Amino acid sequence: MTRNWLRLFVVTLGLAVLLVLGITAYLAHIRTTAVALIESARDIRSTEDAQRQIAAWRKREGEQFWQENDHPGGQHSYDGQIENFLISRLHIWEPTVVTVGVTMQSGQLQNVAVIISSVRYPTASVWVQEWFDSGPANRFHVVRKDRPRAAVVEFSASMPDAQRERAFALNTKCFVRPRGCGSAEDILPGIWQLDPVTDH
Repeated sequence: MTRNWLRLFVVTLGLAVLLVLGITAYLAHIRTTAVALIESARDIRSTEDAQRQIAAWRKREGEQFWQENDHPGGQHSYDGQIENFLISRLHIWEPTVVTVGVTMQSGQLQNVAVIISSVRYPTASVWVQEWFDSGPANRFHVVRKDRPRAAVVEFSASMPDAQRERAFALNTKCFVRPRGCGSAEDILPGIWQLDPVTDH
């Protein structure tokens, strides 16, 4: 009986170790992929860049990765997502999703958006949107009406690189951190200091 219990213990321990290793590898993969998707959005500076990134992610994740939609006025959008919904079923990690949206206007790049959201209510989210249209140069503002849980960051593509980098410095630990990210500050650290003079 003792040997049987010892054998059962060893088998159970081995399965537990394999489970932990599998979960760890899955979480690392999700976070790495989310980081890569955000970096791809940050690296888009032109229509040609957008087309290259769209093609690269189709090659990496499959033709189904981008959800395409036509909109009135000649707009065409591409939306790709990375989420942790499978592992969130364990109720240890919060369901979290990052979405990258690329919008073309008559074949030319109009804007790029990156959104990280904690799906479970109450929702926390940050929406970062870079505009490539002919609007005012160096515009930058943070919409704060849903503070502290949510915020929108909008800026023109002419902003200095340092400011762009701060806007795209989204926290992908939200995917792997127990209980996820519960506020806009968790998702984008320092968000309320990005544009201290704006109060929307």
